[in-house]
Amino acid sequence: MTQEKYRFDLSDGFGKDDIFAIFAGIWNFIAFLLKLVLFPYVWILRMLSRSVRFIKTRESSDKLLTEDEQLFMESTPTFFILVGFFVGILVAVVVAVFGSDAVSNFLEDLSIDSLVENLGDILGLFLEIILWIIGLDTGTGEDKIERWGIVDFFRGIFEILTGVFTSDPALLFIGIGLVGVAIAVVWIVISETGIVSRAISIIVKTVSFIITTPGNIYERTYRVYIGFNKRLSAIVIGTDRIQNNQKSFHKKILVYSLGLGIWTFLGGLFVLASQEFNGDTTLQISFIMFVLIVFGLGVGIIEMFIIVRFLDIVSRGKYSEAKAS
Repeated sequence: MTQEKYRFDLSDGFGKDDIFAIFAGIWNFIAFLLKLVLFPYVWILRMLSRSVRFIKTRESSDKLLTEDEQLFMESTPTFFILVGFFVGILVAVVVAVFGSDAVSNFLEDLSIDSLVENLGDILGLFLEIILWIIGLDTGTGEDKIERWGIVDFFRGIFEILTGVFTSDPALLFIGIGLVGVAIAVVWIVISETGIVSRAISIIVKTVSFIITTPGNIYERTYRVYIGFNKRLSAIVIGTDRIQNNQKSFHKKILVYSLGLGIWTFLGGLFVLASQEFNGDTTLQISFIMFVLIVFGLGVGIIEMFIIVRFLDIVSRGKYSEAKAS
């Protein structure tokens, strides 16, 4: 069930490894959700890091781009668009959360005592759930909490058997034999009809589908992403320039685009700070989203389109291997 140190396996009985495997599986699921939510921002940081490495690389600047570098340059217009979109969402969420009265009231009432009390309530809830599953009762008299769980289930079976069969030793002996026959019959049905194997097969297929589905979705999304990058970069940069211009040309495009991106972003923050929203959070969020989305489209398409062609004209095609030959 898990690829970690602990593995869920009931063939050798239910032990501590199985318990740890269950918690490891829960943690892996939570980690998967966090990665899914935070993936765009991790990707943005990775793209920025790769852009810096690409610009700082000095060797082979007069060579053409490799296939991997072509894919990277084709993704730069889309990168700026997605930066504006996802950063806009992040800033809007932060403004909405910290601008709400509930959060401000929570921060005002926050204290060590309240944290300890809330932690105690959470731990008490988990303990109560465990006690209900087991079926352990607590308290005495009027305050006693009656729980029905695993203990009560086995206790009920035992009371039924003892109540029926203890009145007569012969009847008790017959009852024990019948219980053994019933267990044997159930076991034969399970083992010979393949019910367990089919149930396990269904569970395995379901788990396999759940595990492989995100990967399949990612592969399809990635192919769509690559295709979109090629089409957009063909318009903004030009397929001929990506294939035939030297690496130094694309470095300069990236430097100017990042510089204009930072300048445009700071300009958007300045405009945002100069506005008066009079406590209207919705208007503020809408303005933030508008500014950052326009930032992404402006830098990723319009500004990069102008930079590429202006640099190509001023340099008189000296970076193009096709024109040089």
